[in-house]
Amino acid sequence: MLEYLVLFAILVLVAQIAGKTNAMTLLGCQIFFWARLAYAIVYVAGVPWLRTAIWAVSLIGLLLILLQL
Repeated sequence: MLEYLVLFAILVLVAQIAGKTNAMTLLGCQIFFWARLAYAIVYVAGVPWLRTAIWAVSLIGLLLILLQL
C-alpha cells in the first residue's frame, strides 16, 4: 500500500502547487482514500478478487487527479 501512497502524495502536492485543485481533484482524493481503506479491510478478510477490483477503483481516483494536471 505504501507505493501508491507516495504516488498519491506527489500528485496531490503537484496539483496544489500548480493551483489545479478543484472539485475533480477532491473527488479523486476521496475515491483514493476510501478505496484504499476498503482495500485494507478486504486484504485482511482475504478476498483476492474483490481486493483487485478495489485496487482498480483507487487507481481511478489517482487518474482523476492526474487528469486535472
